[in-house]
Amino acid sequence: MRTISAALLGHLQGTVQTICTLWLITRTDGQQFAFTDLDQPVTYNGITYQAAGGYTHSQIETSSDLSTSNLEVSAIFDSSTITQASLESGQWDFAHVTCSLVNYGDLTQGAVVLETGYLGQVTIKNGTYSVELRGLAQFAQQEQGDVYSPTCRANFGDSKCTVNTAPLAFNGTVGRLNSATSWNDSSLTQTGPTVSYTDTTGHKVPSHAPYTIQVVPPTGGAFVADAGVKGSYGQSLTQVASSPGDGQYSVSSSGLYTFSGADPLWEVFINYTYSIGYFAYGKVKWLTGQNAGFSMEVKSFAPGVVTLAMAMPYPIAVGDTYTITAGCDKTIGTCASRYNNIVHFRGEPYIPGPDILLSPQGS
Repeated sequence: MRTISAALLGHLQGTVQTICTLWLITRTDGQQFAFTDLDQPVTYNGITYQAAGGYTHSQIETSSDLSTSNLEVSAIFDSSTITQASLESGQWDFAHVTCSLVNYGDLTQGAVVLETGYLGQVTIKNGTYSVELRGLAQFAQQEQGDVYSPTCRANFGDSKCTVNTAPLAFNGTVGRLNSATSWNDSSLTQTGPTVSYTDTTGHKVPSHAPYTIQVVPPTGGAFVADAGVKGSYGQSLTQVASSPGDGQYSVSSSGLYTFSGADPLWEVFINYTYSIGYFAYGKVKWLTGQNAGFSMEVKSFAPGVVTLAMAMPYPIAVGDTYTITAGCDKTIGTCASRYNNIVHFRGEPYIPGPDILLSPQGS
């Protein structure tokens, strides 16, 4: 239920109206921005709402059944504070928004709050952008609390993880570009550790020859050695040098596992060790250049070569400087062997999967 002053209500019931909307946006980094759809700035409650960044908005759709209210705003990029690069980099994601209506001819009549919510999906096209405003009821439709997962649910270095990331951060300079997402930096010579991978999803032995499975370590990793193979009921398979028989397997140096033709369609869980790039799954924060202030996740790393998960809003240039921080692939093996932080691991890698739960059980 909206609260509106008698004076403002009387003005809205009149035949001539001098009204505009005020948008107060608070980003997740704490910065606050204010805009109005009037053709001149409006100062209300000590906040100046800028006319730059002119926008139009749809009607506000609300209901009494707690369904999510909808509102879409369309605007052109004519404001220095809202740019295409800042939208694409996620600076405005989940920003809190309050939309109010006032009589700009008499601001003493007060304001009525039309909608409160958070910015949602953004669409950019031909120099304009559209963004959803999702009402607070949206949160009532979202899953709350933790759910079971084989990987860790904590963010690396946060209060749940507790790992101190300061010693894992280094400064670098782009020496040579390989692509829009990759470059060389000879100062980054760090070598990643060898960690354990515990298979929790399983693989199916092919139903026809060759009965092989190629394991692919997590992004940025390279297979090192076998650590055992188990069947769906927990039984251990036996490793042999070649020509495996029933209940046996062999493995190459590249991580190619070969099984017996007597075991087609078996579900097997393959455990192994692998080496990871020192900064794989970490983050790069740019210090200079067009991307200064922007960050991006690291997809993979080899000594002297950095590859990002996605391209930056602006082209990377030789000489740009940055800070790069090591990361975590959120597996129990990495948590235990690399960071010795297993006591804070927030995942359930050993919960049986649906194949075991749905398989016939003995008496």
